Amino acid sequence: MKQYVQSHLKDMNRQVVYKLIKERETTSKAEISKITGISSPTVIKIVNFLQEKGLVVEVGEGDTAIGRKPHMLTLNSNWKYSAVFFLEGDFLSMGIVDIVGNVLSRKQMKVKPDFDFIINQISDTFIYQLLVENHLEMSQLFGIGIALPVIYDKNKQTIAGAPLVEDREEKYIGDAIAALEKKFDVIVCVENDANAQTLGEFEMSGCQPKDDLVLISLGTGMGAGVILGGKLRRGAHNMCGEIGYISFMESYVSDRKNPGYLEIGIGYKNLQEKYGIELADTKLIMPEDKKEQLLEYVASTMALCINNVIMFLDCANVVLGGKVIEMFGLPVIERVNKHLEHLCISGVKVKMEMSEDIGLVGIASLVTEKRIFQILTEE
Repeated sequence: MKQYVQSHLKDMNRQVVYKLIKERETTSKAEISKITGISSPTVIKIVNFLQEKGLVVEVGEGDTAIGRKPHMLTLNSNWKYSAVFFLEGDFLSMGIVDIVGNVLSRKQMKVKPDFDFIINQISDTFIYQLLVENHLEMSQLFGIGIALPVIYDKNKQTIAGAPLVEDREEKYIGDAIAALEKKFDVIVCVENDANAQTLGEFEMSGCQPKDDLVLISLGTGMGAGVILGGKLRRGAHNMCGEIGYISFMESYVSDRKNPGYLEIGIGYKNLQEKYGIELADTKLIMPEDKKEQLLEYVASTMALCINNVIMFLDCANVVLGGKVIEMFGLPVIERVNKHLEHLCISGVKVKMEMSEDIGLVGIASLVTEKRIFQILTEE
């Protein structure tokens, strides 16, 4: 029993030191000991371990009023990288991300929204392309992250409710994950797309560890990610944030094999059919009167949804993202907030996502967290 406790404490101390170095960007051994309360000899031992693993490097000397100048420490962003993929309907974004969350490269393409097709492309083509384009060796890759517009059960390794990736029945994907891990000798993480965006926004926006955040994503489909007290909320059925199924019609019949009421109403495909828009356009080019109609339709519907969500969660930090939101830019944020002024008694105001990269950063953070945990708990 004593041996177990000591091992557990060692793992905890390593994680505390690593997280502090990450949060402060640069710090010293003395500062780590002072802030964490971990003894100086233990901090030295942990830092030496992190340096041996290549996770931490020295970046010169810091300032001090008296005595020897401390050697400053930071995470080694050049350690290794993850290859990440974010599917939003017909559009697949991909890139290389370091352990700090920097996106080295990002590109997007239109793809066939089919899980098997995309996994095969990742395995046979996309991984190699990303490595070549970023002048990286296979040995520099430690993980692969894949974000999908699905209901994902990570315990069963199944996806469901995925009409936007042509999978209408529950599908086991454990074999596909295992095949990727074996082929590239890396870890593989899969996540719901909105959850990945929310994790990326949480990290990029500088949220505090115990903060709340709701991110609503509107693109080919519609979904939300929910972080409460710094923890991603998945729900009893892994459906937390599946707001595309919110209905404003009592007679509407929901079916997990098809898009939901709200997703059908303001998802990209409906907007494309109704207004003739194209998400591939860098700017929304259409007659002003038609653009105004489209903006008002999207903003008013989004505001109703946001108000209902906020009344349940009472979260003050609400962010909008996704391709339809990016297409409009700040005008849709301003219009949604205008509607919320008379709808929402909490006075909440929504914000625009930090970057189009949040989905890639979010799924990369899961991959990095898993790999770092493995290292920090090594004997």
